[in-house]
Amino acid sequence: MKRRWLCVVLALLLLLSLTACGASGDSSASTGDAAAPAENGTAMDTATSESTADFSAVRENAKLILSADLTLETQDYDATCAALEQLTAEAGGYIESSGNAGEKGSRTANYTLRVPQEKFETFFAQIGDTCHVVSANRWSEDVTEQYTDIETRLATLQTKHERLLALLDQAAKMEDIISLENALADCEYEIDSLTGEKRHYDDLVSFSTFTVSLREVQTLTAVSEGTGFGAQLAQAAKNGLGGLTVTVRGLILMLVTLWPVLVLLGIVGYVFWRVQLHRKKKVQQSEQNKKE
Repeated sequence: MKRRWLCVVLALLLLLSLTACGASGDSSASTGDAAAPAENGTAMDTATSESTADFSAVRENAKLILSADLTLETQDYDATCAALEQLTAEAGGYIESSGNAGEKGSRTANYTLRVPQEKFETFFAQIGDTCHVVSANRWSEDVTEQYTDIETRLATLQTKHERLLALLDQAAKMEDIISLENALADCEYEIDSLTGEKRHYDDLVSFSTFTVSLREVQTLTAVSEGTGFGAQLAQAAKNGLGGLTVTVRGLILMLVTLWPVLVLLGIVGYVFWRVQLHRKKKVQQSEQNKKE
């Protein structure tokens, strides 16, 4: 009897120990499974935070024409013009066209700048650091299909040109020679035309285009720092204050410019007032004499 109870107790203890080991194994497995996603998530977050938008590979595989249009303001016109030209030269670009207009204090300049495509982003940012940017837009045009079509047509024409030359060497009749020469001339004309078009695309792709409009101002235009109502209200207040300042300055300048006219008007007004006063005194004296 005692042996039976002893066996039962031993069996229960063995069952409890097996259950505890199973639970420990399951817990370890669960912990390991939970840890794995955590590590993966950390790696993904790190990769995301360290990655930046790099489109250089896309640009290498595609023929993209990059362009930008900027409206700028400055209170130091000469220095800003010099800085823009220097930035262009340092980037390895050149000034395609430029023009100036207006009098000192309200001058304007228009530039068409060509900058190497690989310097596009850097140059765009440097312009913003050089002067006050009122508006800036940039875009790209994908001409890969047109460029590939030109290359294909050029290859076909080159092959045709070689075959025509081979036939011309073998031609014996004058009629055949004249016909082949005409065909060669037409083929060479098409090759030259497509080569020029391809060279034009190469220039547009290799050098991005910046169209810059620069204005000389006394007060810089306030640029909105957001799209919400509060940002728009703050911008409207800044613009209103700037407009008031410009208006007052304009009135003062107008008064200073027209001072001879104002002095003449003052003299005329004073003389007119004295004449009217003299007439009034004469009328009063005449009425007084009549009463007497």
